[in-house]
Amino acid sequence: MGRGSAVTYLLGQRRTWFAKISAASSGNVEMESRQVELIERLILDVRAGRLHTFELTHPKPVAIFISD
Repeated sequence: MGRGSAVTYLLGQRRTWFAKISAASSGNVEMESRQVELIERLILDVRAGRLHTFELTHPKPVAIFISD
């Protein structure tokens, strides 16, 4: 996957987690907040070219390989 596509994918995942946080009926969204923080860090690292692969395990496992 190209770098721009990887960033777009991560932005979509971040949006999904924000939606889950907004829809949560309980006040405990610690796991969701950690996922958002992880994805935001990945976005920065992918944009800067520091990563060429990454994996996400929630909500389903996926491995992304970045080509320049």
